[in-house]
Amino acid sequence: MAGIDRVVLRRRGPLAPRGPYAVVDVETTGLDASVDRVVEVAVVRCDDRGRTVSEWSSLVHPGRDPGATAVHGITADDLATAPPFTEVLPELLRQLDGAVLTAHNLAFDAAFLAAECRRSGHRGPSGPGLCTLALARTLYPGREGYSLATCSAAAGIEQVEAHRALADARVTAQLLVGMLDAVPSGRRHLLRRRLRLS
Repeated sequence: MAGIDRVVLRRRGPLAPRGPYAVVDVETTGLDASVDRVVEVAVVRCDDRGRTVSEWSSLVHPGRDPGATAVHGITADDLATAPPFTEVLPELLRQLDGAVLTAHNLAFDAAFLAAECRRSGHRGPSGPGLCTLALARTLYPGREGYSLATCSAAAGIEQVEAHRALADARVTAQLLVGMLDAVPSGRRHLLRRRLRLS
């Protein structure tokens, strides 16, 4: 389907979307969603206070080499029996259903999900989105960096298996709890983004 490979994040409305939240992370063959592919995807479902309810993850066969193995550690052997994205998609959509799509650098993860959905001939997720990277920049101005590693270290969260989808989604979910608690009362509008994969 044409027309869902561009991600638009924009402010909308006075209040943050209430949970549940679907904290997503993808590992990919590279950085360009138009040509690179997803090799792993994970979702940590959280309630409206950010507490973890369930976890799901899957390797994804990209139909090519795994690309940045030095970054994510996923090899061609690991992917040999992994399902293609088209087979993973129904469960992924079930995991995202009814939840606020949340990620650290949401534009990156959403762009890859949109591109993979387009290749599969399906519409991608739409609705409210929450970017913990953007939220960290708003809540904690003046830091030297806002990577997941930097934010987790500042929050005292151990980042085990960095650049694996489930591990990174777990860390992001832990960050989410602290960030939701840190938003001053009456200022939840800082959180709200409307996600459109168009």
